[in-house]
Amino acid sequence: MDETRLEQLEQEVAQLKARLDRLEQQPAADADMKGEPVSSVARPAVRPAFVKKQRTPVVKKVRTRDEWENVLATIWLPRIGAIFAAIGAIFLFSYASMAGLISPAVRIGSGVIIGLLVMALGEFQYEKKRRELGVGLVATGTIVSLSALFAGMALYEFYPPLLAFLLEIVVLAIAYGLMLWMRSTALLILVSVTGFLLPFLQLSDEPNVFLFLLYEVLLFTAVCIAILRLQSTKAYPVAAGIFFLALIFGSLTVNFETRPLIDEITLLMASFMGYLGLAYVGTRLPITYNYPSWIAGGFVLLSLSVVDWPFVYGLAVLFALLAYVVANQTKDAWQNGVGHIALLFAISQLPVDTLSLGDQFRTVLYALVVVGLWFVERQQVPYQRFFGIAVYLMLTLYTIGNYEAYRLNGQSYAVSVMGLTLATAAFILLLVRTHGEAIWRKYWQVVLFFAAVGVFVTYTLIVMELPFYADLDQTDRSTTLSVAYILLSFVLVAIGRWRGTAAWRLSGLLLLSVSAIKLLLFDLSFLSLIQKAFVFIGFGIVAFVISRTYFKKRQS
Repeated sequence: MDETRLEQLEQEVAQLKARLDRLEQQPAADADMKGEPVSSVARPAVRPAFVKKQRTPVVKKVRTRDEWENVLATIWLPRIGAIFAAIGAIFLFSYASMAGLISPAVRIGSGVIIGLLVMALGEFQYEKKRRELGVGLVATGTIVSLSALFAGMALYEFYPPLLAFLLEIVVLAIAYGLMLWMRSTALLILVSVTGFLLPFLQLSDEPNVFLFLLYEVLLFTAVCIAILRLQSTKAYPVAAGIFFLALIFGSLTVNFETRPLIDEITLLMASFMGYLGLAYVGTRLPITYNYPSWIAGGFVLLSLSVVDWPFVYGLAVLFALLAYVVANQTKDAWQNGVGHIALLFAISQLPVDTLSLGDQFRTVLYALVVVGLWFVERQQVPYQRFFGIAVYLMLTLYTIGNYEAYRLNGQSYAVSVMGLTLATAAFILLLVRTHGEAIWRKYWQVVLFFAAVGVFVTYTLIVMELPFYADLDQTDRSTTLSVAYILLSFVLVAIGRWRGTAAWRLSGLLLLSVSAIKLLLFDLSFLSLIQKAFVFIGFGIVAFVISRTYFKKRQS
């Protein structure tokens, strides 16, 4: 019997060894089939390019009637009860004060103590698995304690504002710790809002921008740490919005009052830290678009415009480079857009005199930025070419608006016209290269219209900058423009016929039509007989030549 059992065990061991050998040989066999040696060293991960974060769609389950009843009873009822309890406590203290039942010192002390006890009761309820009730009680206790401390400072002046502020910070710190322990987004929003309002409750006639922004930065840092720990996407925009309000208050104070240099430096540093903090937090949260960080970039530029330093344009360029680095590190292509706007802001802040060569050189810089938006592939942002078209239209309007001022002062506008010519030539080159791409299919007619307007304006300014144009009278100037438009329309049609592109030909025909309308409605009343003869005969010859080419094309 024992021999039979021993023999069975030996057979099972032999089967296990054979199976183990087969398992060890299988990876080698797979590697031989693939033609690659098996290596225990892991390959380094390829760094991804700019990728668009996608959130997994969440299918919300429709709640039943029992579930709705449970939500109302366990979630919303404690929240509503907390609000009403806080209001009732305030009414109770008001009644006791008016009736003279308790002294002011007792009222303030008991209010603080009751608030802390309610917070402790909320913590106890949370331990008993009554989460929403515990959160509501903590929120109620926080509001009651802060209200009592503020009343002791503002109504009865038991202690100075600084001591009241420090005591309020202690209460807020307790609420902050309970918020992290309970992992409550509602408490996080409460801490953010009340923490932001505390400096405004100190009744100070002369605001200290340095201390205020320092406190707000510390509060913002603590709130961001809590947001990351709780992964709270709901509290994230609230915290960002509250910090933006702090920056707005600091900017208004610095802008409308004479403030020391330390306030301006603090404002600038706070805006930079806010931008970097939001850019970092946004990459750690499950969100698709980190729009608070883009808005924070705008607040950095607002701070730069408020401080009004002579070298602020250099700081704007450094911020643009910082935005490009942030975009590269976070893989958020929209941060490149922040950098582009910062560059445009830097150009607008150049310390140059109006109606000077340096002021005209600003147009060339704008044109270079426009060219970069169209052709530079490194710092791409979604819809960058359309953004470039918008900037190009603004550049065109900017150039037109400044032309009259230079003409009245008898100064040359050639540098600005050269910059607009550079941008227009780049626009035409862009359309020639990429007119077949899918990005233009829905918007080709609109983009072509903008290009035609840009070419028309640029060409008109070039003609106006000719050496002899300034010496002509109004009638001769109108004649010169008419002749120039007719020649340009002929050139556009010729280019379209040569390249076989309908866009060029249609642009030429459209410009020829505009020239005809101008001749009939405007030039006909001001030109002399000899001028009318030459201009109208020239228009007819060009029209016949263009029409002749179309007839030859149809016959062939």
